[in-house]
Amino acid sequence: MDIPYYGMVVVTIAVFLTMYLLRNHRKSMKKMGFISWIALSVYFLIEYIVIQRTTAPYQWLKQPMSDLGVTTCGPDTHPLASYVICSPGHLWMNWTFTLTGLCIIMGAIGLHSCWPASRQTRIATALWVVYGLSYTISGIIPADVNFLWHTLGSLPGMLVQIPALVLIGLAIRKEMPLLSRWTFFCALVTTSVLLLIMLQPVFTQFPGGLLQRIFYAAAYVWMSVTAIALWLSRR
Repeated sequence: MDIPYYGMVVVTIAVFLTMYLLRNHRKSMKKMGFISWIALSVYFLIEYIVIQRTTAPYQWLKQPMSDLGVTTCGPDTHPLASYVICSPGHLWMNWTFTLTGLCIIMGAIGLHSCWPASRQTRIATALWVVYGLSYTISGIIPADVNFLWHTLGSLPGMLVQIPALVLIGLAIRKEMPLLSRWTFFCALVTTSVLLLIMLQPVFTQFPGGLLQRIFYAAAYVWMSVTAIALWLSRR
């Protein structure tokens, strides 16, 4: 593991330590949560920049996002890549994966107090932490460095966001009906896209790269819009 990747580990530990130290400072935690979730909207701008820097053809409609974080150039850089990958901006992409996951975690914990106090919201917050940690791991361990651990780390991010959205939607349906409907809509989008992704082995014409981006974008957009809505409601 190179020094920048050790740096990602250090930053991850520092974020968790900071949140622990600020756990009783509700105002600071909320501010951190608002900023973190709103900042997620920047993700695809950075991804676009990294795609422009690739020196091998990158088909964003078909190729997974992880290919942009592959640290070596050539074919067969990981078990699912028989095509050529060369992403000179891989370090940018892996830092983006790591920081995106940390923003998700900080937002989930920082804004937890905005939800009704219930078992549903506690479970949902825990699921968002798992979701963010999954994304962070995918940046710390690129696919070509250790494909098994990259995949195992990424898998929870494909599973936990849907129940997290459903639980929050149910928990706030009386106190925040409009936000609840928005949450259920995003849950429907992610569920539909996940089903299409699972059908890819049968329907190979489905654009896997695009489906993956919609799947994650639905969660990012939900978080950014929700953070803005919660911030405005405070005012």
